[in-house]
Amino acid sequence: MSVRMTESIVALILFALVVPLAVLPWVHRQYRRFGRLRGWSAVVAAAGVLYGCGLVAFTLFPLPVVTPDFCAGRRFSDSWQLHPLASLDDILRDGSPALWQVLLNVVLFVPMGFLLRYRFGRGPVTSAVVGVLVSASVELVQGTAVLGLYPCPYRLADVDDVLTNTTGTVVGWLVAIPLARVLPPANAEHDPDLAPPGLPRRGLAFAGDLLVFELTQFAILVVMALSGGATRELAESPRFTALLSAGTLTFYTLVVPLLRTDRATPGQVVFHLALRRVGGGRAPWYAVLIRFAVWWLPVLALSFGWVALLTAVIAVPALLRRDRRSLLGLLSHTQTTTKAAARAGTDLPTPADDRSP
Repeated sequence: MSVRMTESIVALILFALVVPLAVLPWVHRQYRRFGRLRGWSAVVAAAGVLYGCGLVAFTLFPLPVVTPDFCAGRRFSDSWQLHPLASLDDILRDGSPALWQVLLNVVLFVPMGFLLRYRFGRGPVTSAVVGVLVSASVELVQGTAVLGLYPCPYRLADVDDVLTNTTGTVVGWLVAIPLARVLPPANAEHDPDLAPPGLPRRGLAFAGDLLVFELTQFAILVVMALSGGATRELAESPRFTALLSAGTLTFYTLVVPLLRTDRATPGQVVFHLALRRVGGGRAPWYAVLIRFAVWWLPVLALSFGWVALLTAVIAVPALLRRDRRSLLGLLSHTQTTTKAAARAGTDLPTPADDRSP
């Protein structure tokens, strides 16, 4: 496999990991602010998160192929363009290609200005300042070789990009004025979030746990691999990898819930879920142990097919029972509730409809 192909695969993997990692705080904030994750407000918020991830990708990718002569012959002017309006000379000299590049820089920041006014209610001055700061940060990262991670810059930091990006932010802010009159409100009304969480929401919390687990393990192994020497050899050992998996999973699904008053795993924290004793009160410590032994240990030890089968077995009671308790809840005498319901300390109602996302 070529070096360029390897770099492309690494970039794809990193982006696939970064996007969900950025989404988790957004999901948590959505539930904390509005008590729900659905409707137009969720679409607008998700668009903002994806736009931010796309901006990061535009700043960093494509990653270069670093060769022994990667920095040979590079001058300061190859990495930094500090003459304002120099792009006008490029347009006069090169014509349409240079013009399209300028227009692209304007369009790239139009969504930012739109969201700043439509979703966050910011004024024109604040929006313009945000556009300047974000654009300047992008150029700084490019001009400093991703803050020194590369031996020399592989993208051009251009002061004109700050000007065109800020222009795009202002244009987006202006576009939001008429569109805000016809679009639904960007922020939803608060939902009390007292209904029993449905299986989709609980399943997404489980996926969040797996994501946090995988990212932690991946980060540790990458740091060890970059350290070189014996540390790198240890990271490549299958036995160490297995121990790391067991330790990471145990920490997130056993230690963390035991330390928290709501007995929630990281994924449940993201989706504003809590575990409590049936009838009210804090779930006992042994309930966490039961859930860990019945669910998380098999997840670590079994293959994907067996885990899928176990998931179905555990979920069946939740589909049949009015209180939505799964087999884990029955065995541990606990109930998965929303965090708002746990704080209220009252028995959860059983709604006629499933209010899960």
